[in-house]
Amino acid sequence: MTAAAPRNFWYVAAFAEDIGHTLTARTILNQPLVMFRTTAGQVAILEDRCPHRAVPLSLGTLVDDTIRCTYHGMQIRADGSCARIPCQDMIPGKARAATFPVVERDKLIWVWMGDAAKADAAKVPDFHWFDDAGWTTCHGYHHVGANYQLLNDNLLDLSHESYVHEDTIGNDAVAEAPVTSFVKDGKVYVSREINNCEAPPFYRKTTGFTSNINRWHTTIFEPPSFNVIENGSYPHDGSRSQALERRILNMITPETDTSSHYFWGVARAFLHEDTALTGYIREQIYHTFDQDKVLLEAQQRNLGTATDAAFSVALRTDIGPIQARKLVKQILEDEAV
Repeated sequence: MTAAAPRNFWYVAAFAEDIGHTLTARTILNQPLVMFRTTAGQVAILEDRCPHRAVPLSLGTLVDDTIRCTYHGMQIRADGSCARIPCQDMIPGKARAATFPVVERDKLIWVWMGDAAKADAAKVPDFHWFDDAGWTTCHGYHHVGANYQLLNDNLLDLSHESYVHEDTIGNDAVAEAPVTSFVKDGKVYVSREINNCEAPPFYRKTTGFTSNINRWHTTIFEPPSFNVIENGSYPHDGSRSQALERRILNMITPETDTSSHYFWGVARAFLHEDTALTGYIREQIYHTFDQDKVLLEAQQRNLGTATDAAFSVALRTDIGPIQARKLVKQILEDEAV
């Protein structure tokens, strides 16, 4: 069983646009959290637990830059300290909520769930596509009732596109294409070159290519749960210089041992001004990931907590997911020392 997730990593807590001067509750790595943006614009993330009687702070009310607990009115500042207790002037030293390091970058809110002394902002994963003028992006969120490693597996073996997503991005050519995989600098790279294949519906609509195409996708896995898919296509009788490229951005944050927050984005390097195309891509990717959600949640129900049983039978296309799981296993073992 490999249900645990490494703690000493940055995880996406939210899209930056979704956190304002209101209280947002979210569980990450089995830890209930509450988030809000102060009047100065800084994001605070605290344990969702009043230090007095353990009532969730997310049930309370923001009073300026403090959370007033809905039970007895204790007010907790963004730094976790207690600002006020209605019935007394003396504030006990233990009247403090735990807080978690936060970085806002690339239009994402990142939280560090491990040892705060090890929280190095320079190690926040690179998702610059969300904030890069050379790319046009859309994004979304799915709550998936499955362990984060099952989502990694799904993104590292895209042969499932042929069967799960045949109405959008897949066809038989995907599953039939040979796969290469290797590990370099602590990341897993899984690639497919699919030549002279029919353009699936999503490709025809987004690129305008109606004849057979050459397409490729390379999934780059960064532990413990980040997957960037480099994707492009061009007419089979053309050249790669004509390729229209996308990046599929996948940021998975473990919620519990059997559920995950799935933050995603699609960045394209073409037709930047076409807002209708952006809307179509977002709609189609929501539909595509809805299909994944149904499958992954059914898989989780069958596996229970024994997520390693997903590889009781291993195929050639499983090499990428297996390499990724080995990296995560080593990280967990190192953290346990």
